[in-house]
Amino acid sequence: MRTTTKSLELTDTLLKLLYGGPLEPIPWRGFLQALSDHVGCDNAAITLQLSRKGLAPMLIWGNDPPVRGEMARDIGGRHAEMGHMDPLRNALERSGGILLLEEVVSRETLLENEFCQTVLRPYGIEHALGMYVREPGGLECNFGLTSTADGVRFGKEHKDFMGLLRPHFVQALELFARIYRDESEIEVLTDALDRLTISTFMIDGRGKVLRANGAARELMARGEAFRILDGRLALNGRSDSARFRQIIEQALGARLSSDKNDYVRAFRCIDNGNEDLGVLVRAIRRDRLAPADLGPAVVVYVTDTGRSGSFKQLIATLFDLSPSEANLAALLTEGLTLAEAAREAGLTESTVRSYSKKIFAKLGVSRQTDLVRLILRSVAMLG
Repeated sequence: MRTTTKSLELTDTLLKLLYGGPLEPIPWRGFLQALSDHVGCDNAAITLQLSRKGLAPMLIWGNDPPVRGEMARDIGGRHAEMGHMDPLRNALERSGGILLLEEVVSRETLLENEFCQTVLRPYGIEHALGMYVREPGGLECNFGLTSTADGVRFGKEHKDFMGLLRPHFVQALELFARIYRDESEIEVLTDALDRLTISTFMIDGRGKVLRANGAARELMARGEAFRILDGRLALNGRSDSARFRQIIEQALGARLSSDKNDYVRAFRCIDNGNEDLGVLVRAIRRDRLAPADLGPAVVVYVTDTGRSGSFKQLIATLFDLSPSEANLAALLTEGLTLAEAAREAGLTESTVRSYSKKIFAKLGVSRQTDLVRLILRSVAMLG
């Protein structure tokens, strides 16, 4: 059995790796490797999903464990069945609690415990120290050190060291949870827009593209209308390009103004090759304390009616309109008058007026300007 000879003081290197852990491809892998080296134990691990009956834990090891591949998957399956029997996990009930395995179960009991024999023994784990943490959003986590029979036997100095790490780990876990939730929400919204085939670009306060969803990347890959030049979104066509640049600049300026009204503009492209594209630009209101240039400032939605008619489909779904009513609502949203919409749709003006009255009644508005504002804001809310 080895004894600890290294100092168990916190180092700047450990803290840097701990706070940088949420940004690693495998969260905290570098921190866990450095931690096990610092302590002199065989391994360190973080369990981001606590085991419970029928659910295997989500384990992140610092060093590759001795069991991998098919055998590891088999043990994982057994862990899912027996997770509720984990003695150390069950003993750590209070957030911030720190315990040694031997404080929870005696050596004799450990040798007879089914969970320890089935799950811990194949990994060579004889000694363990665990800490349970729960961040404000509800994410539960176990964080621990392990060693083999011939390895470090953990004691008071290790518990004290974990106590020093505890407030930093809680804060790092909260950062990870926020990043994970934000990214997950973005993924859900992005997937919804992709399914509606609405191309979506997010632009920062400098006018640079921050993010583009799958539909937007596909649109750019076709090279027919949009491209990115020096990090900025550009639209082909002389007239469309000039109008798009002007609206983007207006949107960037509007978010910094004291005007309480949201800036939302939409237009239909007119240049050759762009005729089927509809563009909606929405300014994102800036938080008073947020840096002006770093976060999302403007969102751009592009619909290609020639390919999918998605904007009309979206309006029909949102407002329970018939296909004909949705088509007229889309034309009016693009700024056409009733007479122009009638010619575009191949209908008489009297028919269009009849449709418009039904649309106004369904949406609870009385004027075309109110109709346009309601539709644009409703679509913009998807972002």
